[in-house]
Amino acid sequence: MKLNKTEERALALAGLVQSCYLVAGVARTGMASQDNLTGCLESIFVTNPNETLDVYKDGHGVRKGLRLVTEILGELNISEHRETIHYVLGVLSLERRLRQTPKLMRSLGAGISAIQEHRHLNELSATDEDVISRLSRLYEDTAGTVQPRIRIQGQQKHLANTMNTSRIRALLLAAIRSAVLWSQLEGRRSQWLLGRGKLLSANSRVSKIIS
Repeated sequence: MKLNKTEERALALAGLVQSCYLVAGVARTGMASQDNLTGCLESIFVTNPNETLDVYKDGHGVRKGLRLVTEILGELNISEHRETIHYVLGVLSLERRLRQTPKLMRSLGAGISAIQEHRHLNELSATDEDVISRLSRLYEDTAGTVQPRIRIQGQQKHLANTMNTSRIRALLLAAIRSAVLWSQLEGRRSQWLLGRGKLLSANSRVSKIIS
């Protein structure tokens, strides 16, 4: 089903929020739902979609994100999701700075293509440890060099775990992918307040479409 522009924005926002929610979760608990993780990381490799739904496995990859958008914008459950919102704002700011650095954006695109080729050659899933490690290094070498860097808060015992830090960086890359899509769809932070009703209605319609 073809989505309108506002529905596409709602889907991109759901992808962004879900990725940042998982970043916060891994940092705090060392855990992340495999389905939610897959939905986020798979989106990184969909670089030439026919439509926005294709980026998120026909929308099924960001079911959690759609629910989170309802909680944050609809129920105004801000305090519970303070860390997630903080990372969302940080990623949107980072994406804007990346767009002003074409060389880094080209490096990012080339790196994603190389990892995708590696995946196909070795028949690896997006959540394979090797793939996550490669995505982590790509984030470090590109977006991670842009100042100010996104600072992650959480439990030290989890942040000291190499696989957790790799998952966090890979998820930040997924968040950037959704932030790029949000920008391409003319998404603006002001729409969270001024266009909140439209976004929530679109979010609800998308949720029904994929259910």
